[in-house]
Amino acid sequence: MEGLNKKSNWLLLLLVSFIWGSPYILREIALESFSHNQVATFQVFLSFLLFLPLIFKNFKKLDKNNILPLLLSGVTGNIGPSYFFAKAQTQINSSVAGMLNAMLPMITLLLAILLFKSKPNKKVIGGILLGFAGALVISFSGNSHGTSYFWGVFYVFLAIFSVAISINIVSFALPKLNGTEIASLTFLFVGPMAGCYLAFTDLSAPLAAANFSNSALMLTLLAVLTFAGVIFYNRLIKQSSHIFAASIAYIIPIVAIFWGIVIGGDQISLAQIASIIIILVGVNLTHR
Repeated sequence: MEGLNKKSNWLLLLLVSFIWGSPYILREIALESFSHNQVATFQVFLSFLLFLPLIFKNFKKLDKNNILPLLLSGVTGNIGPSYFFAKAQTQINSSVAGMLNAMLPMITLLLAILLFKSKPNKKVIGGILLGFAGALVISFSGNSHGTSYFWGVFYVFLAIFSVAISINIVSFALPKLNGTEIASLTFLFVGPMAGCYLAFTDLSAPLAAANFSNSALMLTLLAVLTFAGVIFYNRLIKQSSHIFAASIAYIIPIVAIFWGIVIGGDQISLAQIASIIIILVGVNLTHR
């Protein structure tokens, strides 16, 4: 029975990594027709529609003590990264965005140390510093792309920082709600915000684009993966542990790079490959 559980955990880990490693290439294709603002808001609004049954189910869990943390978590965990990743991918390719996302566990931990007085050991601090060193290599390995590359990297960092804030809010300010309840109730706030934006946005340019159908399909898949990723990741945490579930940080960049090369035709330099290895070593140290 233990062997079956172990196998199930690994299969679920690979599934979640595939789900969360794929949005980068989907977003890149969607940006061929839609603006980065439209891609971000469609991702949030379509995910909101998928979460509606769970929102109705968990609505009774909403109270005056958790409204503000849920609102902040929704803005930082959904609107923030959706916007910043879409903006970043107007400047850099999906592979680089996926590589940099490996920094998420370390930035989350750094915020916990700075804001919530979490006590790190020497290995954790060394891992964080190593991870940032790897990120710097990626940041400066794209000089041939000019300043736009640097700004793309900067927007990825803003996206990761935004998600890290949300994770810490969930960890420290919403202890009475489980992951699925938090995910659904945050969309209760951000979904209508995205809907209001879309109601007044001009869609004439995307509708006239030659590859509109393909881009629209990618947006739909992006929303489905956002929804499925949350559900399956919470299941993974329940079945295994937070430490095992955090291992997705090792696999997501590999999935993003794979899709970027196979579908997007991305070119990956040796310096970037070396840097992602450095980042992943740093992630490993922070989870020891």
